Amino acid sequence: MFEEAGLATTQISLIRIHTEKTNPPRALWVPYELGRPLGVPNDKAFQDRVLMAAFALLERAAGPVLIDYLEEAPEDSSGLDESAMEGMVCPINLPRLPDPDAPTSELGQSLLKEVEDLAPWYDLAIRVRGRTTVGPSGLEITVAAKFLAAFLEDQDTSPPREDLPKGRVLKLAYEDLKAYYSEAITAQPGYGTSLKVENWLFNETTFGRALWTLRDVCRASDEEYFRYLGRNSIVPNRQIEPEGDTQELAG
Repeated sequence: MFEEAGLATTQISLIRIHTEKTNPPRALWVPYELGRPLGVPNDKAFQDRVLMAAFALLERAAGPVLIDYLEEAPEDSSGLDESAMEGMVCPINLPRLPDPDAPTSELGQSLLKEVEDLAPWYDLAIRVRGRTTVGPSGLEITVAAKFLAAFLEDQDTSPPREDLPKGRVLKLAYEDLKAYYSEAITAQPGYGTSLKVENWLFNETTFGRALWTLRDVCRASDEEYFRYLGRNSIVPNRQIEPEGDTQELAG
């Protein structure tokens, strides 16, 4: 409607595949985590570069235009002084990943142990930052993990909330777990970039393996909402396959 009225529009995209499907007049895709379209907090110069790249697309008279902005976000301090923490923290020792062919029940048991082992690091991150993004599910994190584990083993399992559809509770549960893991690992020095946290979560944790399994389960579901989750929500597209040829817009 704005474009038809002669007002040029532009946007920042965090999920490239969604932008490809909606086909807006102008869009700048950025490789940053959800909720952080400008990269990291408290870095005005970096954020200005991203914004100006998005505004620069207004110079394109015709569309649709989708440009990739590939400048990696700088290290995210977010209130954590990593230099001060060096030598103060021990590496996180997580349980050994279950064998890929292990029963789903073993995957669930390992997930609950992993959540428990991360608790001290999550608590440390909360004390330093004074805030958390965990909570939209309304579930204790162990309850969220137990529900995810139970769902992987039996898709007919009842959700721990009766006021929402099962699929919605499932999505809120695994999103809370993603936030819990991400915040916990950033209590460790060296995990300042969102992509490094993402790679760790999806490739080095039992929770990551559980998410890959959940993706397969949902994609094979008879219910459309679960198939939607499996296609678009559980595992980021860049973890599934490398980006194809992209056009880089210099910062």
